[in-house]
Amino acid sequence: MTAETDVLIIGAGPTGLVLAIDLARRGVIPRIIDAEGADHRESRAVSIVARSLEMLDDLGLAQAAIERGIPLHTLNFYQGTTTLAEMDVTAVDSPFPLDLCIPQWQTVALLRERAEELGVVIEWGTRLIGHQVGEHGVSVELQNEDGSGERCETKWLIGADGAHSTVREAAGITRKRSDLKRGFILGDVAVDWPLTRDRFHVYFDASGLVAVFPMIGGYWRILASTPDDRPPRTPGLDDFAAYVAERTPLDAGVRDLQWSSSFVARESLAERLRHGRVLLAGDAAHSHSPVGGQGMNTGMQDAYNLGWKLALVVTGRAEESLLDSYQAERWPVVKAVVDATSATTKAATGTTLVVRRVRRHALRLFGRLNSVQQRLSNAFGEHLVHYRDSDLVFEHWHESPAKAWNDVACTGPEAGELARDVYLENREGPVALRHLLRTPGHHLILFAADTTDPDTLSALRATARTAMAEYGEVHVITRGHLPHDLMDGVFADLRSEAHNRYGVRRPSLYLIRPDKYVGFRGDSLNFARVSDYFRALGARL
Repeated sequence: MTAETDVLIIGAGPTGLVLAIDLARRGVIPRIIDAEGADHRESRAVSIVARSLEMLDDLGLAQAAIERGIPLHTLNFYQGTTTLAEMDVTAVDSPFPLDLCIPQWQTVALLRERAEELGVVIEWGTRLIGHQVGEHGVSVELQNEDGSGERCETKWLIGADGAHSTVREAAGITRKRSDLKRGFILGDVAVDWPLTRDRFHVYFDASGLVAVFPMIGGYWRILASTPDDRPPRTPGLDDFAAYVAERTPLDAGVRDLQWSSSFVARESLAERLRHGRVLLAGDAAHSHSPVGGQGMNTGMQDAYNLGWKLALVVTGRAEESLLDSYQAERWPVVKAVVDATSATTKAATGTTLVVRRVRRHALRLFGRLNSVQQRLSNAFGEHLVHYRDSDLVFEHWHESPAKAWNDVACTGPEAGELARDVYLENREGPVALRHLLRTPGHHLILFAADTTDPDTLSALRATARTAMAEYGEVHVITRGHLPHDLMDGVFADLRSEAHNRYGVRRPSLYLIRPDKYVGFRGDSLNFARVSDYFRALGARL
């Protein structure tokens, strides 16, 4: 007997689980398998950046993640006992201005719990043997944990199965690869260091670097570059002690090694993310050096971009062509991440005299420039990622003189940029805009400016809801006090914070996509343009 499913996800790591959760909360329960066992504890990735915390907040998991991890606020760079720079990672326009240090297995545990709450069953010890793509689906051959074979028919096959992706190889998707020839060892140890545990600490030496950062349970993670690209397969305490003693002023008396691994930094980028009914996400599509901590975060953002689009297609509410936008939007992003990580790795691990001098002077300069720190913080937190060039986003927006109540020269987020969080008020008290946007679907924000008349607000909301065609919700924001009669979906912006942050100077519209990017904005209440957006999306109005 052949099993059938709409979506089959190969890989139950962070990327695959985020996609499974996002689909499930939109009414599409995927099948997800993983060749590893349920007790597998991968711990290489330990950093969740601001943008990913916002995503976890949308999934209802950010607070639980913060409680399990260690919030970090600064990135310190040293040469010997000299502090070269202190980089503030909190200078990011986010409700979560921090970098969270948490082992990957803990992140996976949180995502597994949420997926199972939504009805997703993770099939461990099940591997993909091969697949054949047809006109209307994919025929997949699986091997179960007990060794038995199984055939499964799926409409969409998702490869989230890591850098050695079976899905990618079977689909014949080529990738560009290069070897950075940089070896690294990493491990978690106990040690008595007088270091502040709210920051990363990176030490540079003529022979290489050592980075240390706090882990839960009082441990420290050590990441050290090796002199060549042949690090020991299983590093021991002596290896870590030797690098700490050679390159840092820290006590080398490490003990109680909890976990260790080694790797050679390599990078790869798939030529495409979609091949018909096969889509790639995470390390299956792109892999690179862990320097910068972008790998897991980028993979989860792949899934967050893909989930809502795939759900609309599977439920018959959008044309399959919508999935072409996944390639168009995410491939430039992941290429930029691979390129930036490659450059950063080479700069951080270079040992020639010229490289060391340039690195030292650059860090000292960056540490003194607030503007540079702010940009680096936003880049580190993945807040500079945008889809402004996407065919899925557009705007009808004109600059005009600020209103008297608009005390800042803010133009607001453009179409393709991230929505901004603000606090509004309703009858029950303050409410964060990001929490209003948690409901799956699109969200139309109607900025009513000074309009407070109940009948007018009610009529505007009714018209807006018609334009949304049941593809999402409508929120009306007025600068005035709320009407005495209770009105659903109407919020007050008494301090004009929302109007200012969104650059609104007259009644305007912002249509927020499910992944919290601006899909459309218009500085008039022209609801026909909202319908135009959904038509461009391939929605079946």
